[in-house]
Amino acid sequence: MKPAALPTKEWIIQQAATLFNTKGYYACSLSDIMEATQLKKGGIYNYFRNKEEIALAAFDYSFQLVLQRFRSKLNLAETSWEKLHIIIDVLASMAFEPVITGGCPIFNISVEAPRLDPALALKARQGMQMLTRYIEIKLEEGELQGEFSCSRSYEEIASTMVGSLEGANIVARTLNDAERLHWAVNHVKEYLVQNCQKP
Repeated sequence: MKPAALPTKEWIIQQAATLFNTKGYYACSLSDIMEATQLKKGGIYNYFRNKEEIALAAFDYSFQLVLQRFRSKLNLAETSWEKLHIIIDVLASMAFEPVITGGCPIFNISVEAPRLDPALALKARQGMQMLTRYIEIKLEEGELQGEFSCSRSYEEIASTMVGSLEGANIVARTLNDAERLHWAVNHVKEYLVQNCQKP
C-alpha cells in the first residue's frame, strides 16, 4: 500500500525498480507494475508515456541507492587505499545485502544491455563506466600521493576488480553460498596488493 505522504510518481518508480531488478526489463510487464502499485493503466500513464520511460526512472532511482551506499561508507575513509577496500566491500555487499531486492542494479541491467532499447543500454554503460572510472581515479590519486605504485594500468586493475566481484556476486547468489563471495573478496584484495604495492 502506498504511503500517504509519498507522491504517486515516486511510488510507481520505487515499485517498478524492484520489479525490473528482480524480473528483468523484458520479463517485467505493465501488468506487473499495475499489480504492484495497485494502479490502473491510466493512473500510470498519467506520469509515464511507456514502459521504457518507467524503466529509465526506475534505474536512476536504483542507481542513486547504490551511490548512497558508496558515499556513506567512503565518507569514513581518509586514504585512497582505504577507499579502494571500501569499494570492494560495498560491491560484495550487493549480493546478500542489496540496496534493492534482486542484487546489484548496475550489474543486472548490464547483463540485459545488449538486448535493451538504446536509452536503457546507455544507462547500463554509463553505470558501469562510472563505477570503474571511480576506481581508476582512486588508483591514480593513491599513486600521486605516494600511497602505492601500480604495476598495471588503472583501467586493467579497475576492470578486473569489478568483473571479479560482480561475477562472484552471481555465483554466490545462485548457489546461496556467501563463502564463495568471501573467497572472491580476498582474491581481489590480494590482487590489489600485488599490483599496487606500497613504497
